Amino acid sequence: MTSVAPKVCVGEPASFTAAEIDDFVAFVLAGGEVAATGLRDRVIKAAHIAYARENECLLGVAGLKKPSDSHRRDIEKGAGAKLSANSLPLELGWVFILPSARRRKLSAALCRPLVSLAEGKGIFATSRTDNGPMHRTLERLGFKRVGKEWPSKENNAKLALFVRDAV
Repeated sequence: MTSVAPKVCVGEPASFTAAEIDDFVAFVLAGGEVAATGLRDRVIKAAHIAYARENECLLGVAGLKKPSDSHRRDIEKGAGAKLSANSLPLELGWVFILPSARRRKLSAALCRPLVSLAEGKGIFATSRTDNGPMHRTLERLGFKRVGKEWPSKENNAKLALFVRDAV
């Protein structure tokens, strides 16, 4: 069987089918870092979402989110850093790559177009402290690590905050 290079599809959530949104939500939940309650609604309200597929197989997802004030406050409290809605209106997140598809630079392929769609606006992102490959992707996209580490509410991991100022 011949392997096909992964295809990345990016768009506003309304441009995807209900089944594709369901697949997106399932992948995000598989990452174990996001609460299930209200996730589908948050995905539908996102600025943009991205999928990586190879043939018919979904390999990974990512989103450019419009974070709620309460979510922003939770991250500020955890990281001990200010996240002004005026200077950092968007959040890059919901990045999940199938374990079998990792080490193929898919996080960069998913995140690069989302950062581009932010049109120079400031963006923040969080990542598990033990996720070096994601940290490298964020750094290559112009993010800087700020604040302190804090414990995740969803598992036993610690989180780190990354910020990309408006350009």
